[in-house]
Amino acid sequence: MKAIVTGGAGFIGSHIVDRLINLGAKVIIIDDLSSGKKENIHSKAKLVEADIAYVWEWWAREFEKADVIFHNAASKKNICLQDPSRDLRVNGGGALNLLQLAKKYKVKKFIHASTGSVYGDVIGKITETTCANPVSYYGISKLAGENYVRYFSNTHGLNTTILRYFHVYGERQEDNPDLGGVVAIFKKQIAEGKPITIHGSGEQERLFTHVEDIAEANIRVMNTLGGDIYNCAASKTVTINQLAKKLGAKEIKHASPLIGDIFSFKISTKKIEKLGVKFRDFG
Repeated sequence: MKAIVTGGAGFIGSHIVDRLINLGAKVIIIDDLSSGKKENIHSKAKLVEADIAYVWEWWAREFEKADVIFHNAASKKNICLQDPSRDLRVNGGGALNLLQLAKKYKVKKFIHASTGSVYGDVIGKITETTCANPVSYYGISKLAGENYVRYFSNTHGLNTTILRYFHVYGERQEDNPDLGGVVAIFKKQIAEGKPITIHGSGEQERLFTHVEDIAEANIRVMNTLGGDIYNCAASKTVTINQLAKKLGAKEIKHASPLIGDIFSFKISTKKIEKLGVKFRDFG
């Protein structure tokens, strides 16, 4: 089996690469290393350093005879606030570019990493059929990517699956405040004896989902018929204040809420649990 993993040098993508290598797959990583790191890359995987926002023949040829694409490359949420145009080029246009390559080279399966941010601020439990109404640049651009995926599924018969991730954490998570997740950022600040910064009241809830469970979800949907969307999230909510306490923060500073930050999450994951995926609780 030949697999393409975009963002395969990054936090989540590198874990998917590891799983695929262990399954005996030949893995090609497409990553521009803007947030990914060479030290994350499995020794048996091939790195092609390229930006998915711009297709060039020299790297597009890597898709020939590929069986599956795991599309995890993305412009991160905080970067989106700084440069929303770049955000759209990567999260929307990049997805379109990859789908066109999948069609051209007759790739059998396209697994698209999306986000719970596409839902926006929802009252009540969120299922995969809940109306998407994003309230951030990031959510809007990721929904654009999803819409391209659905188009290629419905119009061109491409076998696609969309996975909506929620608050992923774990080994290799970036701790740069512009690129990383709150768990890794807080851990680094605490280890350095620095105060942590909480945006808003800190009572906003999160569903911290372990990266290994996300990797498992990707592997589980690899052989499904396709056309489906799955929520990928832990079941236990944790507030940012609770997180700070669990991690042992000694000094906390509060700053203005981030634009598009969601206060509460109630997510149904029954659909993907039927495929045998289980999500551990945080802490």
